[in-house]
Amino acid sequence: MRSLVYIFSVFLFSTANAQTDPWTGVWQMTWKPTNHPEINLQIHIGKPQQGLLYPAVIRIQNRVFTGVYEFLLVRKSESELGIGRSKYPLQETPFKLGIWLWYLNGTLQLKDNTISVNRLFIDKADFWMRGMYVDDEIFVHSKVMLRDFLYRERITLSRSTNKPFPDSSARRILHPETSKVYFGIYDSIISRQNQLIVKLEDNERYDKDTVTLLHNGKAVFTQEQITDKNRVQELILDSGRNLLIFFADNYGNIQPNTGKLLTNIDGKEYAFSFGNRYNAYATFIVANIYHAPVPTLQQERTPDTVTRRFTTPLARIPVNTAEIILELRDTQVQDGDSISLRLNGEWIKRGFPVKRAIQEILIKLNKGENRLLFVADNLGSIPPNTAELRIKYGGESKTLTLNTDLSKNNEIVLVFE
Repeated sequence: MRSLVYIFSVFLFSTANAQTDPWTGVWQMTWKPTNHPEINLQIHIGKPQQGLLYPAVIRIQNRVFTGVYEFLLVRKSESELGIGRSKYPLQETPFKLGIWLWYLNGTLQLKDNTISVNRLFIDKADFWMRGMYVDDEIFVHSKVMLRDFLYRERITLSRSTNKPFPDSSARRILHPETSKVYFGIYDSIISRQNQLIVKLEDNERYDKDTVTLLHNGKAVFTQEQITDKNRVQELILDSGRNLLIFFADNYGNIQPNTGKLLTNIDGKEYAFSFGNRYNAYATFIVANIYHAPVPTLQQERTPDTVTRRFTTPLARIPVNTAEIILELRDTQVQDGDSISLRLNGEWIKRGFPVKRAIQEILIKLNKGENRLLFVADNLGSIPPNTAELRIKYGGESKTLTLNTDLSKNNEIVLVFE
C-alpha cells in the first residue's frame, strides 16, 4: 500500500512539474467568415529556454491553403509573450503569405486559460501590404480571407493538448547560428567586462517611440519614451548567459518604431536597432551576451586542473550530427559551483557557473572521437561539484550526472562518424 501511495505521489509531482509553465502546449481556434470556408489556427509552444525564449510553430489552414511556420516567442511579463516578426515556412501551399505574417505581431496575452493576440500596429496604423496578385489570381478570394484574419480579426485560442514540441524546430529557433535563420536573436557576443553602459537612440527623430528593456527577465526600464533624459543606463552582467530583450511597445507618431540600443563590449561598438530592415515592424530584439570573466594569472599558468587530477570516463556516445547542444544545470541546491569545459584540448568555457536554470552550450564536433573534459573550478558551498548534463544530438538525447572535485575531472567521448 505504501508503495502505491509513493508511486501515486511521484506521478502527481511529475504531472505538476509538466504543467508548471502556463504557455507550453498546443493552442487552437477556428474562425468562420460569412459565406467562406473556415480558417483553423494552431500555435504549438515549446518549453522555454531560461524561462524566457519559447520556440513555437504556427499552422494556418483553410480549404485551399495550408501554411506551417516556425517563430520565436519571448516572455515580456507573466501574462505576455512577444511575437517574433520572422516566421520561417516549413510548408506553404498553394501560394505564399510572405510579409502578411507581419500582421501577426505584438503580444500573446494569457487570461483565464485562453490566449489572445494583441497586435502592435492596429491602433496606430492602417495599411495593406503587397502580395494580393502574386502567384495565380484564382486564389484571390482565399487570400482576402487570410489577410483579413491576420490583419484585424479577433484571435483567441484555447489549449488543446500538451504534445511534445519537435526538437528540430527548437534547435533551429533557439540556436539560429546552426541554421542561419534569423528569428530575432542576434549572434552570441562574449564579454570579459561585467559592466555595460547602454544608450537609447531613435533612428529617425523623437516621435514618441516607446520601448522596454529586460535583462534576464528583469526590467531595466518599461514603456520608456525615447528622449534625451533616458538615453544612458548601466547594467551589471551575470556570469554566463545574459539575454537583453529590447521590446517595441508602440510605433510612435511615425511608423514603425525605430528605437536603437547601443553599447560597447570589450572596446567594440554594438547596435541593436528596430530601424534595421530585418527588424522592421518587429516586436522584440534579443541580444545574446555571454559574460566570461578574465581568468586569473594563477588559472592561466597552472595546469593542475588537467594534468594533476584523475580523469574519470563517464560515457562513450556515438552521435549522428556535428552540432551538439549541452544542457547543464544544478538539480540540487544552487551553491556557487563553477566548472570549465575543454573540447579536444581547447578550453571552450572557463569559470562557467552551474545554476538551477538550464543553460545551453552549443559545440561543434570533428569527425571521429571528440573528448569533452569537465573540470571543477571550485566546490561551491556544498562539496562535491555536481551537475546534471543532458547531451542533445539529432533527435536523441542522453542525460548524465557530473561529479567532479579538486582531484577528479569527468570526461565524455563523443564519436561523430
